[in-house]
Amino acid sequence: MDYTKTLARWATGVDGFVIGDDVLAKSAEFVLDWAGAALAGSVRPQAGMLYGIVRENAPPIGPCTILNGSLDRTSELWAAFQNGFNGHIMEMDDVHRGAVFHPGTVVIPATLAVGQKLGVDGRKFLTSIAVGYEVGIRVGTAAGATHYTRWHTTGTCATFGACAAVGYLLGLTPEQMAWALGNAGSQAAGLWQFLDDGAMTKPLHSGKAAMNGLLAALAAKNGFTGPDNILEGRKGFLAATSLDAKPSALTEGLGERWQLMDVSIKPYASCRHSHPQIDVALEISRKDGFRPEEVSAVKIRTYRTAKDVAGGFGRYPKASHEAKFDSAYCVATALARGKVHIEDFEASNIESATDVKKLWEKTTISIDESLEAEYPAKWGAVIEARMDDRRVLTASTLYAKGDPEKPVTVNELSEKFKDLADGVLPTDELDALADRILGIAETEDIDTIFPT
Repeated sequence: MDYTKTLARWATGVDGFVIGDDVLAKSAEFVLDWAGAALAGSVRPQAGMLYGIVRENAPPIGPCTILNGSLDRTSELWAAFQNGFNGHIMEMDDVHRGAVFHPGTVVIPATLAVGQKLGVDGRKFLTSIAVGYEVGIRVGTAAGATHYTRWHTTGTCATFGACAAVGYLLGLTPEQMAWALGNAGSQAAGLWQFLDDGAMTKPLHSGKAAMNGLLAALAAKNGFTGPDNILEGRKGFLAATSLDAKPSALTEGLGERWQLMDVSIKPYASCRHSHPQIDVALEISRKDGFRPEEVSAVKIRTYRTAKDVAGGFGRYPKASHEAKFDSAYCVATALARGKVHIEDFEASNIESATDVKKLWEKTTISIDESLEAEYPAKWGAVIEARMDDRRVLTASTLYAKGDPEKPVTVNELSEKFKDLADGVLPTDELDALADRILGIAETEDIDTIFPT
């Protein structure tokens, strides 16, 4: 089957006026969620390192907003890159369980950049986001588990999503969209080695995926051809990056249900694989008679990928990005403090958290085969906290807070946005900005959302 061409025909034929208001509202919620993460990320040291390069190479003025304290403007390619980079720094951006990747921090920056340049209305902008999520998530699902063992899906599969979203806004023909997807696939990249080395690489993947997907769509609009069977070809994306690819996932049920409705929102600033464990640890911390200083051992059971990706580095974390991928640290923080905040992942706070370190030293992680059998449809965790008096406090879950089965409310999402953006933009502007984002569907020109 010509999977790439089928996706291309679908993505170019979507009519924004037949999409339900629930899908558009969900798209707007993801924009708000991403905006908070991007604003928070913009003041981190990593953002400054890359923004110095952008300032040296990008136009100092342009139609596209960079989400930072100054709401700077530049060209679409560089805005997409920096916004995609900033949105992934804090590990607070949305995630899809089945595809195991973060669509928002790639799809939305690319779409926002082109949408601002073209002056599109809010309904078309939100529709393009839904199209991008659909394509990216389907590629991620089709790539299978073996892809994720070496390839960072947010850098690889999301490139297709950014490309499809932008291609929809540009009005590409089905042939052009297939070319664009082909060249997006040829640029898709992102390896997990940074985890072993404790490097800063991860948000570079999302920034480049946004930029590369956008570039592929712009090139196709100008007639630049690409392979039109990049997904299913014998030397294509799935053949090159997966041993258990499921090509049928690319088109099965296409048009019946929007994949975006199954995307999760993150309440904690750590790897999503740690979130079920955090939820369970918080539940234990609220049990009658629980005192963190009386814990003698903590046993975490979860699925294999959670241990492989977020199982820590064999030592107490020293840096923010290490703590975010150390589930034992996250669980110990939840048990010790009864909460997990962004500040808990600051390097200085990690080092001084002696109460957390004591619990971290008592915590072990193992694979539970029953939870492994449920993954990736369900991301489960079981925790047993053994107390000094030999009591064992236990809790478990198959879903994390923010999953569709345990959704955050719009009010909770707005509070998350304000917590993240506070101090980056003036506090008195945040409520108005949140309202404008949530009301994008009624906006005639999305450029008015982020005023200069």
